[in-house]
Amino acid sequence: MKMFIKIAQYTIVDQMRAKSFYLLLAISVGLLFLMRGCYSANYVVNGQQIEGIGYASRVIFQAIVMGMLLMVSLISMRIFTRDQNDGSVQMFLSRPVQRWEYVLGRIMGTWLLSSGFMFLLHLTLFSIVWSHTGEINLGYIGASIVCSVNLLFMAATVCLFSLFLPGFISALFAMGLLSTGFISDGGYRLLNSQIIAVLTSSVPASPPALWRIFYPKFFMVQAYADSLISKSNFIGIGPIHPLVNILAFNLLFISLILIIFKKRSI
Repeated sequence: MKMFIKIAQYTIVDQMRAKSFYLLLAISVGLLFLMRGCYSANYVVNGQQIEGIGYASRVIFQAIVMGMLLMVSLISMRIFTRDQNDGSVQMFLSRPVQRWEYVLGRIMGTWLLSSGFMFLLHLTLFSIVWSHTGEINLGYIGASIVCSVNLLFMAATVCLFSLFLPGFISALFAMGLLSTGFISDGGYRLLNSQIIAVLTSSVPASPPALWRIFYPKFFMVQAYADSLISKSNFIGIGPIHPLVNILAFNLLFISLILIIFKKRSI
């Protein structure tokens, strides 16, 4: 366990050595402040006047998460490949390091770094909203923690695919998996929303297909996070909470990585 923590720390420090990391963080925070005009504007959605600070901040919150999903996929796609090519994996395993410690350390380090990056951006957003409204909405903090579960899934998925496919292709496959979930769950939720239900009141809402219930619930995790911010009721798809769904997939994919990596020749 001690070596697992050290490898996770090394992974974080290794990624933070790049100057581009701090440049990207500074640009991201700067953009949040430059978009202050969006917070004070008012919006009309479905014919209803909506306060800009609440609506815009929730949209920006989700945009940050989507950007971080892309970032973690780009980082994860070259973890094992780069270590294999430059001899880092041999260096790690030549020491008293178990293979599971190496794998988990690399994945957890990547996840903690990307989650910390995202949390800083969400904390900045939280501070801006606080300064505009004078209200402390801790839903932003809780929602950021919830969304970090999706980042772990993306890291685990890309790492799993990268054991069989080139890095960029593995990232594309993971993004395709993500897009399918967003289109499927987002479309189903839209078709069964109150607005559509009123327009098609004569047609009863159809139950979700079995595959949709068990498919990775990226979109629904994001929807649950949004409900924490807006303090509204959350309605999921099927009997399984989306957090339980994604956590189960995280455990499954990380377990598969450990099994496959254990049998690989280094």
